[in-house]
Amino acid sequence: MAAVSLFLVFFLSIITFSLANISIDCGTTGSYVDSNNVTWVGDEGFVTTGESMKIPDMVKKPTNTLRYFLTGQTNCYTNIPVTKDLKTLVRTKFYYENYDGKFAPPSFDVVYDGKHRDFVEITESLLNDEEIFYLSEVIFAPANETISVCLLRTSPSDNPFISSIEVYSLDAGMYADLGPNEGFILRGRSTYGAKEIISYPLDPYGRLWFPLGSDTSLTLTDLSTSAPSIDITGVSNKPPEIVLSKAVSEDGLILSDLALPLTGSPVYLALYFSEPQSLSRTQRRSFNVYLDNTQVGSRPIVPVFGKATQVVLRDVVATSASQIVFLSTSDSDLPPIISGMELYSISDSSQDSGGGGGGKDDSGGSGGAKPRANNAVEGGTKSNGGNKKKNKLPLILGVTFASAFAILSSTVGVIFFKKRQNAKPQSNTIPTISSGHEVGTGMSPLFGQQFASDTNDSNVVQDENQ
Repeated sequence: MAAVSLFLVFFLSIITFSLANISIDCGTTGSYVDSNNVTWVGDEGFVTTGESMKIPDMVKKPTNTLRYFLTGQTNCYTNIPVTKDLKTLVRTKFYYENYDGKFAPPSFDVVYDGKHRDFVEITESLLNDEEIFYLSEVIFAPANETISVCLLRTSPSDNPFISSIEVYSLDAGMYADLGPNEGFILRGRSTYGAKEIISYPLDPYGRLWFPLGSDTSLTLTDLSTSAPSIDITGVSNKPPEIVLSKAVSEDGLILSDLALPLTGSPVYLALYFSEPQSLSRTQRRSFNVYLDNTQVGSRPIVPVFGKATQVVLRDVVATSASQIVFLSTSDSDLPPIISGMELYSISDSSQDSGGGGGGKDDSGGSGGAKPRANNAVEGGTKSNGGNKKKNKLPLILGVTFASAFAILSSTVGVIFFKKRQNAKPQSNTIPTISSGHEVGTGMSPLFGQQFASDTNDSNVVQDENQ
């Protein structure tokens, strides 16, 4: 009886996790599991408009298909399952690669749950054949058990399209400064001193951390912790321990090139630190951080060895010309450091909707100044709206039951697994470092990157028609 109870608890926990996190491969059917053990499902049942297309010469999932929309001002994915009132990360990915043969990368808006609006501008060069992925991402607390993702046409000549939608549930204590009507629209997330992108499963919340370090500036010094582990229990946003295990250091450190509009946007800024060295009694590292003229945190930052420190700032209006400045205190004999940074524009759905659905976000919403899409990380491996949509939960549960059965079967048999690889890009176009000890944040409102799962064959769970 005890064994049966344990099975039920285990099984229900798998179902709960699967319902709270979903990855949709747009333009395809069926389901599969990638090399990071992420289950992807097709978009049938989530959308009734648009046309699906398979990208020529692309064989890896989920980048080999997309859905595009030739008609309609607004086209929506609906019935995407989430946990009501629980903070949720939603990411959309866009891979153009001249799929329409027009050599005209489009621009359009994406609206999350009818409240939080971002501006998508595909700016990849038409003079080369490098593949670039663009990503938009928002964190908010859904008011219902399902959400929508809508694409809004902003130009008659541009056709919106989408490659994938990912949803991750966050812990209740994360991003505690997020209001019930607000959304945090991602403008930058960096891991300093790292050499490759950090993503799921190293970050169980699905966040993408883009690397910056000495390879982008000769004045930076990369540091690695000598601590056997790093305690992150006191850090509410729960950055991955691997982010805190690296850092960069520089006298007069300045982070610049923020992916924000010239006219400004209210922002949420989170910075993460951990002292990488076991300092002697005569050594001290202490510094203040400012976003332009506003101090981040209420006191000087003194990173602790083997322990994470988090400071946040919100509601300050920042622009693309803003700078994050690190100044050592008079009693410090070591230069400032930083391990991780997150920067978001704040969208408030209780304000003017901005027209066409979606809360107004001055950095990208309707009528607001658009943020700069000044870079992307390159990569890629070559070789029916408005109506009520059919709920996708039966397919998700079907995949969940199959997954649970496979896990339980492993206790009586031998199963060989591929070694999972950490996500990393083949190459990237992180902006070069400007003079005067200014370090580019390396981020924009739209990012592009390639995952290790794109370079490995997927494990097919259910046959696909495409």
